[in-house]
Amino acid sequence: MDIAKLQEKLLKQNDWLFMKLSEQKKLVIDSAQTEHDYRIAVAIKVLELRSEGVPVTIISDITRGDKVIANLKLQRDIARGMSDSCNQAIQAIRASMSGLQSLISRDKEAMKLI
Repeated sequence: MDIAKLQEKLLKQNDWLFMKLSEQKKLVIDSAQTEHDYRIAVAIKVLELRSEGVPVTIISDITRGDKVIANLKLQRDIARGMSDSCNQAIQAIRASMSGLQSLISRDKEAMKLI
């Protein structure tokens, strides 16, 4: 593949990288917000159960079994997974860009020898 095509691919990868970095910012904020919402809901539920006189030993199980709490935990886990997935995509794009840069450098060196 000639240098121009490699550079074109590198520029496309760079565009993808910036898009994923923008997406990552949103996903990190979403992940933090869902964690925040989940923890507050758990704290409120625990306080409610304690004020009702529920034995402390089963409060955790009852709290985790609450539909609202379980849904918030699901949303938190999904948000974390999306953020992790985006991070992996960013790493893959960076690795691809590094490979393209190596190919471009190699081809430039080869052209100097001609």
